[in-house]
Amino acid sequence: MQAQLATAKLNLDHTVIKAPASGWIANLDLRAGSTVTAYAPLFALVESGHWWVQANFKETALGRIRPGQPVTIHVDMLPGVTLKGHVESVGYGSGSTFSLLPSENASGNWVKVTQRFPVRIALDKTDVTLRTGASISATVDTVAGHGDSAR
Repeated sequence: MQAQLATAKLNLDHTVIKAPASGWIANLDLRAGSTVTAYAPLFALVESGHWWVQANFKETALGRIRPGQPVTIHVDMLPGVTLKGHVESVGYGSGSTFSLLPSENASGNWVKVTQRFPVRIALDKTDVTLRTGASISATVDTVAGHGDSAR
């Protein structure tokens, strides 16, 4: 009887989900009494404490972009608002390499297309409310004070 009680308490502890960070719940489509499957995603947690954006830069600009460089960000849904951040990392694979359906040149027409690579930009602390998936434009200051920038 004591072992069954201990097992029941342990099972009850496993029903509580604690978020690893503060944030907002998105894509939640559950109701009280819903049955869920183990390891199936139930919702997304949008972290509110650490914002970052992914900007896809042309490969011709990557040679000048380095982690730590300052970035100016304009969010389409916030006209007139300028955000600041810095380059956190530069991706090693182009977007087309990892896409669900990579583009293949089956026509035999070998036109060189400039690829784009993901650059992760950490935003400086801001009081502005942002939304996941919003469109942005980012300018990296590749040579501080010299006006040479990548976009």
